[in-house]
Amino acid sequence: MQSEYSLWTRDVEERVLPVLRELGIGFVPYSPLGHGFLTGTVRSPEEFDDTDWRRPSPRFMGENFQRNLALADEVQAIAAEAGATPAQVALTWLLAKGEHIAPIPGTKRVARVEENTAADDIELTAEQIAKLDSLPPAAGEHHNEEQMQMIER
Repeated sequence: MQSEYSLWTRDVEERVLPVLRELGIGFVPYSPLGHGFLTGTVRSPEEFDDTDWRRPSPRFMGENFQRNLALADEVQAIAAEAGATPAQVALTWLLAKGEHIAPIPGTKRVARVEENTAADDIELTAEQIAKLDSLPPAAGEHHNEEQMQMIER
């Protein structure tokens, strides 16, 4: 099964993941880096050009954006402790959720593919995993009204 799942999108944890585990079904989380947000490189919504779909997304706007920066900063702090990048920490956290999970981070750069692949070699402590587990999901809806209309055609 494929659905969005990451440190900032956790809708599947309560009902979907237990059923998949029980039935032995694999899970492929897309957007495991929160549309780039969990990499720690996005620091302002003004970084997006007018054609970037994230610009009008509720999670990337106003007060939600500011609250979500705190989440990204926590991931960055754990990354510094672990000697890893924030992207690697976000992916390692997903990989720790079970052997049936195979995240698919999107990228346009070979260096990012190499960085993401190296997440499989990162080992987070139980304390670090617990800190990540306790982070709140992202503030704001996944999509704005216009985007939802496209999805729900």
